[in-house]
Amino acid sequence: MQIAQRKTKILKAIVEAYIKNGEPVGSKLLCNVLDFPVSSATVRNEMAELSELGFLLQPHTSAGRVPSEQGYRLYVNSLMDKKSLPGETKALIYDKLIRAGDDPEKLLRAAAKTIAELTRSAVIAAAPSAEDARIHRLRFVQTGLKTGMAILITSGGLIRTALFKCDYVITPEIISVFESMFNRSMEGVLIKRITPAFVQTLAVEMGDLVLLVPSVLAAVMTACHDVGGSRIIVRGRTNLISDGSDIGTELLKFVHDDDSLEALTERISRKDGIAIGTETGFDELSGCSVLSCRYNTEATVTGSIAAIVPMRTDYAYDMAVLEYTAKCVSELLKTLLMID
Repeated sequence: MQIAQRKTKILKAIVEAYIKNGEPVGSKLLCNVLDFPVSSATVRNEMAELSELGFLLQPHTSAGRVPSEQGYRLYVNSLMDKKSLPGETKALIYDKLIRAGDDPEKLLRAAAKTIAELTRSAVIAAAPSAEDARIHRLRFVQTGLKTGMAILITSGGLIRTALFKCDYVITPEIISVFESMFNRSMEGVLIKRITPAFVQTLAVEMGDLVLLVPSVLAAVMTACHDVGGSRIIVRGRTNLISDGSDIGTELLKFVHDDDSLEALTERISRKDGIAIGTETGFDELSGCSVLSCRYNTEATVTGSIAAIVPMRTDYAYDMAVLEYTAKCVSELLKTLLMID
């Protein structure tokens, strides 16, 4: 819907004043902040028309106006000025992430915690879907005289481990043989293809060597199976309470239910953007917005980071934090996984 330029300027001023102060915005305040001369009567008329069009709400008869869901949508789509993060904020984000840059899951936990702290939101960091995950690398370490650990690193940066025990003494040379043999056969394979039938075929290809590695094969299978478990990391659940918002019991239940958060992740992880209120697809989030941004480790392997925020939030700042953090996560993951 096209609306006149004066109305859009008034709507933008109302949204930004309400985001800043949290109080219904009246005509007197608007006359002081608008960048063009206008009378209070004219502003009141424009505000009444914006309300009729569905962009503003009037909480009380004598109060000013607040943005509606539709008003926030127009603001985010067309009126919001994009923000650049200050250098010190970028440095803080990067410093927190690089400290966790030696482990993909630690990195995602650090990203979620950092965003939650900077935006006062509940944050969900999701690893790439197991549906598209491939074996990036298999490593093996000795844990005892006859015991070891298989370490699976996926294309999306997940790490899964499983222990194994052999009937013989394990040496560094044997560990080297394990890594060479298994990576040659399994590197790049879709994890969902690692089925008993696949393992049987692999065992045939290994010939007599398979007699030395049955427990190792079983450990690799276990690690691959574990990739299909929960892939989300959640931080900042209590932020939605501590900011003083009236969030309701249903939202509290939602942010503490991993199945609900998994469903939200599946819904919003296909693209970057902002879902406002009912656009999220969940009744429990009708008073909130969800900001999401993807990170990637390869061209076709992506994960997502999302922030659940009150509908009255500084969208430009929050999105700037998400976008910069996701960019850093992508770069650090590629370095860690040695992906060009």
